[in-house]
Amino acid sequence: MLDSARDFAGRVTFVTGPGKHSGKTAFLNRAAALVRRGDGSGLPLALLSAGYDGEIRDFLSGARKPAVPVIPGDVFVTAGRYLRSGGACPELLAELPGSTALGPCCVARATREGTAALVGPETNEGLGAALEAILDEGLARTAIVDGAVNRVTQAALRPEARLVYALRVDAGNLARSAELARRMAVLAALPVAGAEPDVGGPGSGAFHLAGALTAETAARLPREARDVVVDDFTKVFLDGAALSAFRRERGLFVSRAIAFAGFSVACRGVSDARFLDALGDEGVAGLVSFNPYRADPGVPGEAA
Repeated sequence: MLDSARDFAGRVTFVTGPGKHSGKTAFLNRAAALVRRGDGSGLPLALLSAGYDGEIRDFLSGARKPAVPVIPGDVFVTAGRYLRSGGACPELLAELPGSTALGPCCVARATREGTAALVGPETNEGLGAALEAILDEGLARTAIVDGAVNRVTQAALRPEARLVYALRVDAGNLARSAELARRMAVLAALPVAGAEPDVGGPGSGAFHLAGALTAETAARLPREARDVVVDDFTKVFLDGAALSAFRRERGLFVSRAIAFAGFSVACRGVSDARFLDALGDEGVAGLVSFNPYRADPGVPGEAA
């Protein structure tokens, strides 16, 4: 799983995780390397970030981070002040509307091997506009996005998009990481309203919730609403315990599915087997890939 060019070629993949240094940037690097080594069907390749990635050290904490390598033909989004850094000698393809904390962003194409500081719009709307400027204008066929920390709503931006969830697991967060993985697996598997006769579809009496499902909006739902439909799973903001309690009382459906590609898990100080034991669910375990970049020493592998 998640170990071949065909897993990424010709589609948009968002990579997110529950916090900083969860392995998102390292996963992006591994996925990009696989696409470049493929049969060419996924090229040109675009690399983006929701925020700021690719610096040697974290912009805020100072922690060391993996670089983002690029080769000639790679398209990436950055801020003007970083356009000439990294030795890739990029050509400017387009300027993007709006600005970020680091200045206006632009779309560039590498003409030499080097590294890129990925700087992207921080809002979903801005990120959607950047993807539109790249994909809809034919600048790239494949896009990999180092997504915002703990934000899955961005995966709803493109109908062809899918989501990868990166986790860095150690002894201190083992139980919490397993809980997060189980919750994400439940959300990704929520049934589509109307996919089965009389279940959540038109005429079934289902309650269609506009906006997010939170503890507050759940408390205000009509008592007779036995089935509740949200736009997609990114609109569910209940933690694992609250989500389980909600589903014991009501059916939960989505209007449209968002593809979930699985988990990229980097274990530090605990074994892969111990994490699977903590999951306690064979179905969720089947969605897990362990350090797909670990087997490739040519790809920067420090979690980020």
